[in-house]
Amino acid sequence: MKKNWLIKLDYRIPLEVMVGATLALYLIQQIGFYELLSEKVFIVSTLLTFLGLILGLLSTSLMLLVMNLILISTGAFLLYFDPVIMITKIKLLLIFVIPMYSVIAFFIKRTLYVRKLILFREEDIHSYLKFRDPLTGYRTIDSFFSKYPEFIESLSNTNQESSRLVVVSLFYVDFYIQYFDRNQKAAGQMVREMAERLLQTRNPEELFFYLKNGAFIVLSTIYDNEIERIKFEKRNELTKWQIASPS
Repeated sequence: MKKNWLIKLDYRIPLEVMVGATLALYLIQQIGFYELLSEKVFIVSTLLTFLGLILGLLSTSLMLLVMNLILISTGAFLLYFDPVIMITKIKLLLIFVIPMYSVIAFFIKRTLYVRKLILFREEDIHSYLKFRDPLTGYRTIDSFFSKYPEFIESLSNTNQESSRLVVVSLFYVDFYIQYFDRNQKAAGQMVREMAERLLQTRNPEELFFYLKNGAFIVLSTIYDNEIERIKFEKRNELTKWQIASPS
């Protein structure tokens, strides 16, 4: 998917460059206008600069485009409409100053937003991967010790807490250490295939954990009756057969 051209521009122009260019432009404007313009026009130019920055920081791209078109059109109308009593320099400032500074401020705001979004996503991804095994994508043993109490607590919050059980099922690869010592790459591929078959065999509401060395844990909840226990034992037997079968 193609990126928006504004986002591309955000990546090409660093935030520091935009802020530095804005400050330099404002400094040049103030020094130059202080000598060239009267006190009244100088104050107006400063106010228009401030309004342009505020407009850019608070506007969306569409709002910014519409407002700048209105300002430029109004300034051009006032410039060529003689009955309007206004200093020509102020009319020119209305055409150029607000649109210029509003666009600069808008790109600064977008760059700050993109940086904040990237930082937020990095933190979110880091917190997600912290409890994920890189080989299988399953939760780790640390995640198991945090999720198990949550499972127990969730049962106590239901009206049927006495009729439900938390079941921990363990599945593992026989002689995994020997496989790993013989060929690490093949052992890793075997574990990934087992993890995929395990995910396809079990119920979607169950939680899956990988404990390293070819051992998997499945966290399940079942109703506490004989029929449900028999069904669950059969499901575990089927799971053992499925993950042990060659792909």
